[in-house]
Amino acid sequence: MYLTQISLINFRSHKSLNLVFDSGITCLLGNNGQGKTNVVEALYFLANQESHRVASNAPLINKDESVAKIGGNFNITNNTVQLEIELNSNKANTVWVNKNPVKNREGLGIAQVVIFAPDDLEILKGDPGDRRFFTDSTATMLNPRVASIRSDFERVLKQRNSLLKSASILSGKAQTAAIETLDVWSERFITIAAELILVRLNLLHELIPYVNNFYQQIAPDNLLEYQYQPSWSELELTSDLTWIKSQLQTAVTNSLAEEVKRGVTLIGPHRDEILFKLNGLPIKGYASHGETWSTALSLKLGVLQLLQKSINSTSSPILVLDDVFAELDDNRREQLMQIALGVDQTIITTAAEVDLPSNLAAKIYRFSSGEVISE
Repeated sequence: MYLTQISLINFRSHKSLNLVFDSGITCLLGNNGQGKTNVVEALYFLANQESHRVASNAPLINKDESVAKIGGNFNITNNTVQLEIELNSNKANTVWVNKNPVKNREGLGIAQVVIFAPDDLEILKGDPGDRRFFTDSTATMLNPRVASIRSDFERVLKQRNSLLKSASILSGKAQTAAIETLDVWSERFITIAAELILVRLNLLHELIPYVNNFYQQIAPDNLLEYQYQPSWSELELTSDLTWIKSQLQTAVTNSLAEEVKRGVTLIGPHRDEILFKLNGLPIKGYASHGETWSTALSLKLGVLQLLQKSINSTSSPILVLDDVFAELDDNRREQLMQIALGVDQTIITTAAEVDLPSNLAAKIYRFSSGEVISE
């Protein structure tokens, strides 16, 4: 699959922008701050209905506007599919497929986009939330139904936290009544939390062999491992939904008094950690800068291969390389270019043309002073 056209209206710095693409490699060139990354962020949002950079719509909408719109045409196995999303600052987004309004989730899974960017180092070096988001968003790309699990979990967690906060300031019969209501939401919480945890475990089990395949091309003696560390148990988790629910039930019961006291949900997948290890040692705190870059690159290439396997053998996701060539040594750069040449479409952004391979055959857009010029 590949993008043939994208249009942005009031998306970040772009009041109005329309770009045409071909299969193969396209380079977006220009100094930092010219809007190159905004274009590939819009492409990612069009495919996944979430940004890889921010958690809400507000930063995506031009500061002078309340609505933004992204539109894109994709060639998918020689058929043209048009996706459009209207982003709103104070209500749900609106999605169209081939000009027909659809439920938001019906727009997921149509286009597949994998981005590798410097911020991906945070998957390994950042907070646990960065690793949870990487895992959950990747699982959603593979199976759009996961979007429902994620949104249902957030809704139930929000309601449960609200009840816990109320119970924490009540006493006597009023607190007892609040806790009885809480029991209903705790059951829902356990059910959806267990589903989300199982999604993560299955995704990691399937993904990591692909990641190691790429990493060992760079460093044959290195092995990447993962460990899912629940916030509510010291036991090693199994991919058994009934068992996970049983363990969560025990943890929720045991933590209830403390949760009521503090007015917040203390256990669950929103507090779990995913530990990545290289040769038995945690990457965070132990790996070198080069090892961290290699692991982040391998993670994203593993996602690319896993997605390609999930689509079919004749198509591939769109690969976006956002300002990464300056950070890579010759070996990693060459590996990345071989991958780029092997997919249907690669979009590269860079501030310095000298960072690109000298013999690269690519369509070029130059971004400068608010203008975009095709070469």
